[in-house]
Amino acid sequence: MGEIYVGVKFKVVYEAPESVNDPRIAELIRIGKILTDKGFCPENSGNMSFRVQKGFAITAAGSKLGELTSNDFVLVKKVDLSRKVVFCAGKVQPSSEAMMHRMIYDARDDIDVILHAHTLDLKGAVVTEKEYPYGTFEFARSAAQAVQKHDLIVLKGHGFVSVAKTVPEAYEKLALS
Repeated sequence: MGEIYVGVKFKVVYEAPESVNDPRIAELIRIGKILTDKGFCPENSGNMSFRVQKGFAITAAGSKLGELTSNDFVLVKKVDLSRKVVFCAGKVQPSSEAMMHRMIYDARDDIDVILHAHTLDLKGAVVTEKEYPYGTFEFARSAAQAVQKHDLIVLKGHGFVSVAKTVPEAYEKLALS
């Protein structure tokens, strides 16, 4: 968690704007406020997403999870991992961890929601073995490998990832109440 945010580490290709009208946006806005109130999202850290038919909607780069609006969500239509290129609708840059979200969705067909914020101490979470810089292919791969068998992981030195079918289920896995 000591790494300083420097922005996205991949190329973004912008396509025609498309709106994402989904009730999960309101749910994630609410969860973002809760996670921020608990101190898990200092400054502009953390990101959240949900799967849609055309890809996934993710919080924009630099979003403050405690202050999200519906305009802070970006539709990611495709991710070319080999070339480190993310294709999205509109002109808003997706989270610096869009590649991680894509790899997690590819690893698990049974999940539709990903929550990621910055605490290292969660009861029941599995911790990855090695620490990688955020936004890198190695970072994303370590997360995708860990969630193949676990719904709640801590990326060593960085923060947690919780995955589930729904927003409430992903939040419940954090066991914060």
